[in-house]
Amino acid sequence: MIAYIISGSGFGGCVDYVTRRKLEEKLYKEQSKGLKADESKYESNKGEDIIDHLSKDWKLLSSSGDIRIYEGRKAMADDIARPLRQRKPIKDPVGHISLDFHPDDAPKMTDELMTEVAQEYMRQMGLTNTPYIVVRHFDSSMKSLCSAKNAHPHCHIVFSRVDYDGKILTQTTNFKKNERVCKTLNLKHRLTQGKSKLNTDVSKLRGKDKIRYPLVHNIAGVYIRPEIQDWNSFLIALKQQGITVKEKTGQSGKTNLYYCTGRHEFWYKKLDPFFSRENLELKFKARREKQQAAKTHPVTAPLPKPQRQSQPKSKQPEPIVIPPLPDIICGVKIDRLKQQAYQEGKFISIGICDPGGVVPINHWVWFDFDKREPVMSRIYPSYHKIPEAFLRQLAAKQSSASSSPSAGIRLSSPSLGGNIPEEQCFAHDRGMSDDFKHFLEMHPGMSFEEAKRRFKDEQKAKQQRKGPKLH
Repeated sequence: MIAYIISGSGFGGCVDYVTRRKLEEKLYKEQSKGLKADESKYESNKGEDIIDHLSKDWKLLSSSGDIRIYEGRKAMADDIARPLRQRKPIKDPVGHISLDFHPDDAPKMTDELMTEVAQEYMRQMGLTNTPYIVVRHFDSSMKSLCSAKNAHPHCHIVFSRVDYDGKILTQTTNFKKNERVCKTLNLKHRLTQGKSKLNTDVSKLRGKDKIRYPLVHNIAGVYIRPEIQDWNSFLIALKQQGITVKEKTGQSGKTNLYYCTGRHEFWYKKLDPFFSRENLELKFKARREKQQAAKTHPVTAPLPKPQRQSQPKSKQPEPIVIPPLPDIICGVKIDRLKQQAYQEGKFISIGICDPGGVVPINHWVWFDFDKREPVMSRIYPSYHKIPEAFLRQLAAKQSSASSSPSAGIRLSSPSLGGNIPEEQCFAHDRGMSDDFKHFLEMHPGMSFEEAKRRFKDEQKAKQQRKGPKLH
């Protein structure tokens, strides 16, 4: 389970959305024309539920005692907004939280359990002493909770961000606390920890979200390219991707940055605060200084010794050098080991939070030798060709390092049975082993680093049970 926190300005629109008002109006209109109703879709509950409605796509699970649930949507919205009358208006007074549960939890996700989780979430977040409603949504593909593999059980909490005492509930901006509460409830109720609401297929998103999520990854993909070393080159590269940047000065005199694609424009903070102009220019400056220092002290592979004095010296090919990645990508620091692995042509994984997300999503980053630029993707690449010249260059460098005086000192013991460490499988176009791929498929909620550690432990345990290798 993961909670997605949203703020809004209109109670009526939010209540209409969670109770499917447009769908209801369509169903009533069709029924009034005498069209034959599909029992599974239009069946009336005859007053058995709290609100008599035709749609089977939603259900009111719970509400505070002062909500007029029998008098329609307008009365419900007015009751939720009642505490705002005690004080001056605030921006975005509507509290809206979506609790999304993993498809694996669908068989046990009854109305009672979902209501209990929603109410416990509000208590632990401190969202008390305020009017609210809890509405469950049913996916159209969710005909049977026990058989729908792709069922997506979730509910919506709509509440006032001003409590009965006129105080503003600031907990809706505490994303760290939101993450802790979700983990606590997942452990208590044995629920699956979701990666992020944005782990959903982008094609299923609606409205601006369908534009906003890919836009973040496109901007990040441009930023990590090493040839982008200043603000102007960044803008040119974005324009090639169909993205423009606008700077608008507000009434306070402060300049705000907007990223635009098509007819849509987004304030940089709605995408990622990392994308501010001040921050990016600092990163570009550090990148220029770092690359200038690398040119001053280049690292090249040792030249092979000529076999005969009489032979003419052949012209050595220029070494292939992979430029280092930025120290920070979308708020994630690239440590020394990952930087080294990337410059050796390996794949590295980093966890990046999508907009509105609280749990990092695993992204793969590698160097494309054909395009001569880094590539970032959520999907592990099925094909990655490393030039033979680069492999020979890398082997020569490793051979030189092993022949140094300090090479005889081993800082770590050899692996059991002489097994090759899993990290080496990411180099030389070998990819991950089939066993490790199967392990990742069996543990979809586990981070890559944790999966790698657990996989190694299991392999060592298996080898110990088999005993040492005899030669």
